[in-house]
Amino acid sequence: MNRRTFLHNLGLAALGSSVGAAAEPTATEQVYLPIVRTAPGIQSILVAAANAPDSLKEVAHYQCDGTADQQEINQAIQDLGSVGGLVQLSEGTFNCTGAVRLNANVTLAGKGRATVLKAFGSWAAFDGTTPGALVEPVHDGVEKTAVFSLTLHGNRYNNQANVKGVYYNITRKDDFAEGPDAAHTFSHLYITLTQDHGFHITGTHMRGCQISHVRVFNVGNEGENEAHGFLVECPDNFFNQCECGSSSGSGFFVNGTNLHFVNCKSWYSDLSGWQIRKPRGQFSACEAQDNAQHGFYITTGPTSLVGCHADSNSWNEVNKTAVYDGFHIPWGNHIQLIGCSAYDKNEGGRGHWQRYGFFVGSSADHCQIIATAANNATAPTGGNGIGNAANLIMVAG
Repeated sequence: MNRRTFLHNLGLAALGSSVGAAAEPTATEQVYLPIVRTAPGIQSILVAAANAPDSLKEVAHYQCDGTADQQEINQAIQDLGSVGGLVQLSEGTFNCTGAVRLNANVTLAGKGRATVLKAFGSWAAFDGTTPGALVEPVHDGVEKTAVFSLTLHGNRYNNQANVKGVYYNITRKDDFAEGPDAAHTFSHLYITLTQDHGFHITGTHMRGCQISHVRVFNVGNEGENEAHGFLVECPDNFFNQCECGSSSGSGFFVNGTNLHFVNCKSWYSDLSGWQIRKPRGQFSACEAQDNAQHGFYITTGPTSLVGCHADSNSWNEVNKTAVYDGFHIPWGNHIQLIGCSAYDKNEGGRGHWQRYGFFVGSSADHCQIIATAANNATAPTGGNGIGNAANLIMVAG
């Protein structure tokens, strides 16, 4: 039995079904257990990094040499064929001079922070836009991919690379097996040091996606470009426990309708922590902390925020002026903030810089705010919309 057949059979036996027990290996077998379960009969392929342990290289279907490693990964994806399956990446660093591009029904899985896709150079995305990303679909009609447990390293310092972390633009559904939604899954990703946006999804059919436990850190060049941690320009998706720290843009730029965010946080953004630009969004237990501009900048409704916190925003060490608010609503209608809180904790005695806890402009109406505020630089509330009889404003503080 050659090593490809051996690993294929061993991988399927170890994976088993989602309800069955895994087979027990013999004492002489070197078992490499992927972290994702697949159904019986679905192929799995192991790709080893150049600096992976020798024991993994010996049984890997593909061994990378540290140069243009996306080529081996993409070949493994193509080997899965139209049925799809699992491409398992070993521990180690995969040096990429182009994108890893997924077909439908393909799962790309690493070993957490120990598996790194690292960019070198820049390239166009699958749809011709620039820059491209480390992880993309192969075309604009791909559905049901999954990306798990990886580090995506943008390598932007010293002009080593100019890329995004993840970029999906799904605009057609004619290749979908069912329904109008692409239904992709992204989980347990660490995206860092991209020169452009960390996580960017767009397209009319980029819907029904699950995004969880994604951390974006230190993206964009301060003062040079606006790289958002999460740029979301498509509707009907679900985010859970995602965060962005230290982006040159906003942590979350929300420009799609009917989006759901739970337990997500933006901190140290050069712009507002959250920009909410499209209606029918739902935000629960989300936070904006120490961002340079507003904590939450909300311009449209109906939109609901429940149990969200704006903590010490309008913070800029160089230009210390209290001109930005915890929650800023310049216009819009049917915007609801329930059980929210806006405060400035004066960390390290730096002073209070968050201007108002809640600002409501004169063009905002039919808004409801039931909240608390403390230690904001100017007042708990401000703006001509506060006195608008069409708004219900109840802020304790």
